Amino acid sequence: MVERATPGRLDLVAVAGVSAALLALEVLLLRLFEFSHWYHFAGLAIALALLGLGAAGTTLALAGRYPFSRGDGWFLTGLGVTAAGFLLLLVVQSRVTLRPVFTGWDLGELVRLLLVDLAAFVPFYGAGLAIGQVFLRWPERTRALYAANLLGSGVGSLGAALLLATVPVAMALAVVAVLLFALGSVIGWVRGQRVAGAACALGLALALMAAARPPEPAVSDFKALSRIGELPGVETLAVHSGLPGRLTLLRADSLRYAPGLSLGWTESVASVDVAVVGSDRVVPLVRRWPVDAAHRHASLAGLPRQLRPHGRLLVLGSGAWQTPVAAGGRAVTWVEADGRLLEIARARGASEAGITLVEDGAWRHLVTAPDGPYSVIAFDAAWEEGDAAAEDYVLTVAGLALALARLEADGLLAIPLPLDDPPRYYPRVMATLERALHRQGAAAPGEHVAVLRGLQALLILASPRPLAEADIAALRDFAERWRFDVAWLPGLAREQANRYHRLDSPVFHDIARALFERRPLPPATRLFHAAPAELDRPYPWRSLAWGETPRLVRELGGRGWSYLDWTLILSVVTTVVVAVLAFLLVLVPLGRLPAIQRPFDRLSVAGYFTALGLGYIVVELVVFQRLILYLGEPVLAAALVFATFLIGSGIGSAMTPADASRASLGRIYFAVAVGLALALVPFLAVHALSAPPLAWRVTLLVALLLPLAWAMGRPFPWALRQLAGQARWIPWAWGINGFTSVLGASLAPLLSIHIGQSAALAAGAACYVAAFAIARRWLARSKRA
Repeated sequence: MVERATPGRLDLVAVAGVSAALLALEVLLLRLFEFSHWYHFAGLAIALALLGLGAAGTTLALAGRYPFSRGDGWFLTGLGVTAAGFLLLLVVQSRVTLRPVFTGWDLGELVRLLLVDLAAFVPFYGAGLAIGQVFLRWPERTRALYAANLLGSGVGSLGAALLLATVPVAMALAVVAVLLFALGSVIGWVRGQRVAGAACALGLALALMAAARPPEPAVSDFKALSRIGELPGVETLAVHSGLPGRLTLLRADSLRYAPGLSLGWTESVASVDVAVVGSDRVVPLVRRWPVDAAHRHASLAGLPRQLRPHGRLLVLGSGAWQTPVAAGGRAVTWVEADGRLLEIARARGASEAGITLVEDGAWRHLVTAPDGPYSVIAFDAAWEEGDAAAEDYVLTVAGLALALARLEADGLLAIPLPLDDPPRYYPRVMATLERALHRQGAAAPGEHVAVLRGLQALLILASPRPLAEADIAALRDFAERWRFDVAWLPGLAREQANRYHRLDSPVFHDIARALFERRPLPPATRLFHAAPAELDRPYPWRSLAWGETPRLVRELGGRGWSYLDWTLILSVVTTVVVAVLAFLLVLVPLGRLPAIQRPFDRLSVAGYFTALGLGYIVVELVVFQRLILYLGEPVLAAALVFATFLIGSGIGSAMTPADASRASLGRIYFAVAVGLALALVPFLAVHALSAPPLAWRVTLLVALLLPLAWAMGRPFPWALRQLAGQARWIPWAWGINGFTSVLGASLAPLLSIHIGQSAALAAGAACYVAAFAIARRWLARSKRA
């Protein structure tokens, strides 16, 4: 068979198809791990799996002199391994459950985790063989090949979001496998690769069976969905797919939720249904509105309504706190980003009971809400807390200041939190609230705040005005009647703050006093990160203070491990593991490659593609983090950002100049600089970009990001084109870029959390400066040669 000198349209479609499957797999794998196991392991597993790209690049670089590294058969082998890997993932995920907390001492649990990681590695390695091979095969056409790679990846990102919105994740994986095997069958038939084509046809039949009846992912027994499913008499009422995750509606008579209820309440609490979003988030839903919730009179959830008996209530988010139930017939606006929860409430009569249901993000509603001011704004979603690396823009200084501005003059913010001892999140939320009150002009923030706690819950109340004597008296009476401890109240003596649910010391009072009087925090609180959450660092649930970790574990023993921010710890572990494996799989095999010729040297090639890989992914992820502010739903933000960057970069790649001149290099990186300047707008024009309707917001954001995406797609193929005369080095350079993209995916959230999103964006820009400097050095050395 005669080797083709240039790739045809079918070759470019094939590259785009495998690239689309690879990006779809990244998105689907995150959702699958979050549902089945522990979402903290998802990033680690994907990072290890993405090493398959780099390992494949090294394999191709070492095998480049052999005939089997070229031709359609090699590409079809990689495509078939990728598609078969999807089916392997389905089988493993349906049969293997993990208990992540046991992996540190249970060898069997560790083996199961490694099996899951290996299953994820296989499709990435296959895709790396297929995609990397085309760059080795046609080094003169890197622009077109890289453009097809990026355009396909963008389509895969959008396709994964569309699949998650309509079908279960297991079916989505099977559908992608069907498309891959179908593509392989067509290529095998057209290009005369009968054995590979027949194998793909067989795989297609298996994938179609899996898509028709996808195996149900196994759910670990520590998940809420698994625990509720084991209750006696539990009944599954409905299952709905959607971008926020699978929603499972369950019913059992034993399902009763009343967080913040006094132990003095001796009567019953009505049974409710629960919606489990994903496998962990539990949202109780009453069976029919209006609801008789007499227990609200003895509950912290009902306290704001008693203090402010008139005016509108605004509820931001949803959870077990259930302010809409405690409102007791008052006019309520319930803002929730997951419209499926609102539809269930609407079907059960919530609208007729006086509840206005609004599908929107909490931040945007505070910016644009037309029906204020409110007498109470309740942050119900705060009760569910959140992940250390998850953006929560409302519980920042800017978000709380915006909420305070939306209140009536004597209105109340209500922020519920689960009770931890020592307090984990309470110090940071209080510090953020204190800063927000200062921003709104409060000279003495402590006069505006009250904190009550029960056995397992506490409630923070704050008002734009100092609390009136009538409020203080009412709070004391409520606490006395229902045996709640008053942790903070203007004029409260320390000895009055620890009466009923006694702790070793009135630590919650001491924290509030220290913050309001600008004193050092109590020693127990210094175990955690307690700085206010800012708009540039919107991570109110980050509690890990790295330097205090040994002390935390030493003083709290085994309980201390549950206080750690495992997302951050595993991000560091991922970075270290990937760096070690990158050294073994990329740098060590260098000795087997031929000598590289001027103007290049091994170190500069590694430095250039490392800088591009880190810079691209850091900039992309920081922009994604900021766009959650405007779009609310992280999956929607991810689909928009990844598709815009990948499709835009694909177009830019196809338009990359091929000549090696200072003028062309200057134009490439000048466009990157202009694009980065435009990308600053979402960081600066916060209120202006939050206000328009969704369609306009998406249009504006895409218009701001597309020039940057177009520009960032050009430096990589330009450099690969310069290596065309030394084609054996192209797969290795491509592999380095893949490895460092994984490193950047781990580093980007760490950078944003610790130095802020703006500084992280600047770090990504600095990587492009470094790449530009290396490329200029190549051109200078080329002139002297």
